[in-house]
Amino acid sequence: MRLRKIFGGLLLALIMAFVGITPAIAEEVPDYRLQISPTTISLNLEPGTTETFTYEVQNTGRKGYNFEIGITPYNVVDENYTPDYDTATSYNKITDWVTFSDTKGYVAPNENYEITVTVNVPDDVPSGGQYAMIYTQLSNDISSDGSTDISAGVSINQRVGLLIYSEVEGDTRREGQVLETKIPSILFNPPITATSLVENTGNVHATAYYTLQVFPLFGDEEVYTNEENPATLTILPETQRFNSISWDGAPQLGIFRVRETVTILDDTQTIEKIVFLCPIWFLFLILLIIFFVIFWLVSRARSRKSTGKHTTKTTEPKE
Repeated sequence: MRLRKIFGGLLLALIMAFVGITPAIAEEVPDYRLQISPTTISLNLEPGTTETFTYEVQNTGRKGYNFEIGITPYNVVDENYTPDYDTATSYNKITDWVTFSDTKGYVAPNENYEITVTVNVPDDVPSGGQYAMIYTQLSNDISSDGSTDISAGVSINQRVGLLIYSEVEGDTRREGQVLETKIPSILFNPPITATSLVENTGNVHATAYYTLQVFPLFGDEEVYTNEENPATLTILPETQRFNSISWDGAPQLGIFRVRETVTILDDTQTIEKIVFLCPIWFLFLILLIIFFVIFWLVSRARSRKSTGKHTTKTTEPKE
């Protein structure tokens, strides 16, 4: 019996040891993986001039592939910046000005393919922002040897985009404002999050800056801040953009002073609130304790009242 217990304990210890070990699993490299660099570019354009830049198609997979290139408009359709690559507007005429050194190509594994993009700006273009997305996608005739025989490859869909943010010099208008900032007073789970809505009423894109500072309830020593590296977002002309910024390392329980500062162009707004962060079970526990305290106080008051009635009752003397 004692020997069985010893072997049982050793087996249990061995199982616990293996459970506690998390083996390192190497990332499996896929057959086809398409990447580009860079993924955004900013251009300052002048009417009647030509501008060029380059980007690289990078093959980080195990097999070579054919690719193709094109360009689409870049718009957004709501405050959450859902992209729209189909609608043509006055802000994406640049799609007609762009040509490529190659519109198709083959790139071997661990190799790069450089593409030169030329922007021929017409003489009579309006000033303001111009936006587009250059897409690079795997061809349906993917092949390991660079041929175009569909039977030699497989059908696969991968597409990546390079966003162009450009500005045509002239009568540009830079106007924007912060419409609202919000911080919830009670949160049941981390992170601590602040939200905001900004608007760009100009005709060129602008950058919005977002700062979050968290302080203890009493004291001015920050427990979290991104002041040295504020979050930034690009706001397109004549659009509104919603954003949230968070402290992901917040604890499960605590009371903090939270401050959010949002800036776009010359408009800056700051909001500060006291935030109570607690799990919902903790809130229910507090409410339950309050209920029992009230119940105990009411019961005790009734008991005293009943006892008082009995003690004040008198008996008439007999003759």
